Amino acid sequence: MNDKQKAYLQHYQDECAKLPSDIATFANKYFIQYFNEFVNTIDSWHDEPLPDGYIPHSFEIYYGTSHSPHIHIVDGVLEEYTLPELEKNSPSVTLIIDSNFVYIEVEGKEILNKIGGAILPKIITNPSLLLSSLTNRSQYSES
Repeated sequence: MNDKQKAYLQHYQDECAKLPSDIATFANKYFIQYFNEFVNTIDSWHDEPLPDGYIPHSFEIYYGTSHSPHIHIVDGVLEEYTLPELEKNSPSVTLIIDSNFVYIEVEGKEILNKIGGAILPKIITNPSLLLSSLTNRSQYSES
């Protein structure tokens, strides 16, 4: 690891220490393992919760360390659905609404919740996409 990477890592470790004590202690234990989740939490910590009645345009859910969403809904239409290949609960869950990190959970502990008063979408599914994902022939690859 070069000096720039070490400084970057140290910056976010220092920022984690500024979170509420229960989350900071938790972050200290899992910081490296869930680096992206903690960086996204820190970067979104001071964002306001979504206002009452907010209707999301885009809704993405990531399980674990996937680089593409397992669930992606645009204007209430299920655009992407990929079953995670996990035999137990996902070690982390990230919800992004309209490009904003609004919910992050790590090892079953909620570390960020900015969902606020958002109205979660009613989903219209594409049967062929759903069938494809259930038969493990999804056009989307698991990362």
